Amino acid sequence: MSDVSQRRWVLGALALGTLGALAPSLAIAHRAHVTLTQLSANPRTRRWEWSHSIHFHDAAVALRRLAPGKGLQPVDAAGQARLMLEIEQRFLWTTPSGKRLQPQAVGAELQGDGLVLYQDCEAPEEPGSYTVECRLLHDIFAEQRNTISIELMDPPLRRQLNATLTTTRFEWSARGG
Repeated sequence: MSDVSQRRWVLGALALGTLGALAPSLAIAHRAHVTLTQLSANPRTRRWEWSHSIHFHDAAVALRRLAPGKGLQPVDAAGQARLMLEIEQRFLWTTPSGKRLQPQAVGAELQGDGLVLYQDCEAPEEPGSYTVECRLLHDIFAEQRNTISIELMDPPLRRQLNATLTTTRFEWSARGG
């Protein structure tokens, strides 16, 4: 191999190595802002149970913007409580008769690269068309998407909500779950 060819090979390898080292950073910079909310029925307790999964980095950014200067973190109870308050304010679950469901905070835990916050409430018995409105993190991230998975039926009903489509409906029959 000539000196010129060897130099080109070394420079090419260095360039590839640099790009390879930057790839995880580039992936994070382009990661979508998406949450996942799952609603399921617990027939043993006769309660509806919610889990809200938020990417850890998104939760940290949200806390900095929601409570500037307070130093809240997703790993702290105070940070988790602030995010739970945001969930309570940004979700509206409505029964067919227009009554608002009031899910209560149950807890939170770290799972992988995310934070999961839990809620539950007594399962409603009213059949019909339920509505969910979600504006979670829409004022933090312009491109925020919220995936809603209604696991009260089989197969689960999945909807993706965003700043322009904030509401969806689902049919529920108390016999079904």
